[in-house]
This record gives sequence, C-alpha cells and structure tokens, in this order.
Amino acid sequence: MTNSVPTQHEAQFNDWYVESSYQEFVRREDAPLYEGSALEDLRALELADWDRRGGKVAYTRLGDHETYALQIIEIPPGGSLKPEHHMYDAIMLAIAGRGISNVWQTGEEPHTVEWQEGSLLAIPLNAWHQEFNASGTEPCRVVMGTNMAQMINHYHNVDFIFNNPYSFTDRYTANVDAYFADQPKHWNLRLFETNFIADVTTFGVDAWSEKGHRTGISRLSMASTALGLHILDVAEGTYATAHRHDAGAHVIVVGGEGYELLYFEGEPEPRRMPLRSYGVVAPKRNEFHQHFNTGKGSLRQLALRGTSTRYGLGKRYDPLGAAQVTDPSAPGYKIAYEREDPRIRETYYRELEKAGIDLRLPPVGQGPG
Repeated sequence: MTNSVPTQHEAQFNDWYVESSYQEFVRREDAPLYEGSALEDLRALELADWDRRGGKVAYTRLGDHETYALQIIEIPPGGSLKPEHHMYDAIMLAIAGRGISNVWQTGEEPHTVEWQEGSLLAIPLNAWHQEFNASGTEPCRVVMGTNMAQMINHYHNVDFIFNNPYSFTDRYTANVDAYFADQPKHWNLRLFETNFIADVTTFGVDAWSEKGHRTGISRLSMASTALGLHILDVAEGTYATAHRHDAGAHVIVVGGEGYELLYFEGEPEPRRMPLRSYGVVAPKRNEFHQHFNTGKGSLRQLALRGTSTRYGLGKRYDPLGAAQVTDPSAPGYKIAYEREDPRIRETYYRELEKAGIDLRLPPVGQGPG
C-alpha cells in the first residue's frame, strides 16, 4: 500500500530536485516566460522592467523545449543596455526601430555596428556587447535567438555563464576589420557564411524544390556559433509540405502573410495560426507543421533550429537536408503533396481566391513549378 502523505524524505527530495535551472533564472530576472507552440507577434508581447541590464525583457520556452529560446528586449528612446558577455550563443534580430551595438573583447577597442528593423547580427561567444537605441523618440525592440536555456541547464551556475573571463579570440578579435561587413560568403548550394545581414527581407535564397513548389532557402553560419539558422521563402500562391522534427526550431516571420497548420499524427483536424510579421512558430516534438502563403509576394521566415551548418558533429553538410528522410517515424519526415489530405489544398485555394491571387501549384503528381 502506498502512503499518500508525503514522507520527510519525499519532502526533502522536492526541495533538492531542480526541474529547470533556466526557469529559475527567468524567475530571478522577474520577467515573463512565454510558452506554447506559437506566438502571434513578438512586438506586442508584454515585457518587464529589467534591473540587470536596463530596458525591458521577456523570455520564451516554446515547444515544451529548453535547448533554444528567445529573449525579447526593448530599449527606451535614447537609452542603452548595460554591457554583458555570456557563455551561450546569441543571434540578434531587430524587429522595431534602429540602433547601434558595440562588440569587443577585453582589452580591445569595440566594433560598432549600426542596425535597423530587419537586421541580423551575430554576437560572438563570450564577447562583450552593448546595445543603444539610435532614436530619441521611439523605443526599439530586438529578439535574441539563443541556446541560453541549454547552457544554463547544463552548468546550472549563472555566475559561470555571465562572469567567465575567457576570451574566444579564435572566433572573434578586433583585428579582423571586416568581421561585421554585410558581405556573405556563398560556400555552396543553400549555404552562406556571414556575421551581419543588414536586411533579412532582401537576402538572396537558393531554390529548394524538395521542400515545395517555388520555395527557396539560405542556410546561415554565423560567428562560428552552435546555432543553426536559415531563411526560407515560400513564394506567392505556394505552400510548403507538412513536416515534423524534434522540438527546438523557432520560425519567425519576417515578411509576407499567411497561416500555419499544426497537428499531431492522428488528430482529426489541424490547428490554424495566422502568420504575420514577427509571429513565431516553435512546434513540439513530432508536431507536423506547414507554412501557407496567402499574400502578394513571398512569405519569408527566419528559423533558429538544429545544429550549426559549419560544425557537423560527424556528418558532412547535406544541401538537401531533411528532404532525404523517407522513414515516416524519423525526425525530418515530410508529407509530399500527393499524400496529403486533398482538403488542405482545396482550403488553401479558397484563401487565394478571396485574396485575389491567381497563381496555383501544378496539379498533384506533376513536377515543381
């Protein structure tokens, strides 16, 4: 017979066990923690005053996952954040306003980088950085895509994360003048290396017919981080095939409009979410998701996901990626157009008709358009 009254040992266990060092850190920051599979507008989220750095802040724990997370930051008009450095990777996307970042190693002069809405900036590992709002009248808002949650949970020591003196000069030093130049290197099909993109909405993409008709992608390697990144274009009159993978991917809309379908295998009906600029989708493990473009021009998304495109963990870079997965039970599996429920395309075409868009996909079974 099990005693329903907690024993002294069980009570001690509850005090001893730490469910999440990351969540404890967010509570100490006295900041909101947003959860779920999606957020409709990162610009509209309520943030809290941020004593540690100034400005305002909120954090995410999307997809029931604590590897990758977002940190949403607002800097007041004419204001700045306090400098910091940290033992986790961070990629900054500006989503409102304009500003300046100073980045430096201890004992070196800072690099100064100007950014505006749509700019993407990599923060080198454990380098100092400080952000300034360039407007005296309007706040600016940025999103940091990070593996902060993973690192805090791994070390469960915040002092180590934010006060480690080691400088990774093999990754970044002021001696490299063009480090933050907007001049990406195109290594091969769908793979670019850069540390700064002035505007992700105009960055070039390579065709990716394996993902869907008239789609394109650019995978990004930035600042030798452990973060995987890509920019995905879903063209006008087009939608991507349904796919699923492990949790962790955060897909941020940076241009266009449409909707997302999310569902688990066996569910009678998918859940639908509108897609507009700075909405984010972060599916749970093996949750199918599918991007639909219902607007004029491309639906463009920036994804934080997976592992670095530079450091392969024993596997050589594959430009086709998950398109080659054929095992229905494996992560990365996708449902080809010819095998999806025909109601999905019928519903989509009704949306295009309402929007006055004439473009259509080739009939099911024909090649990419």
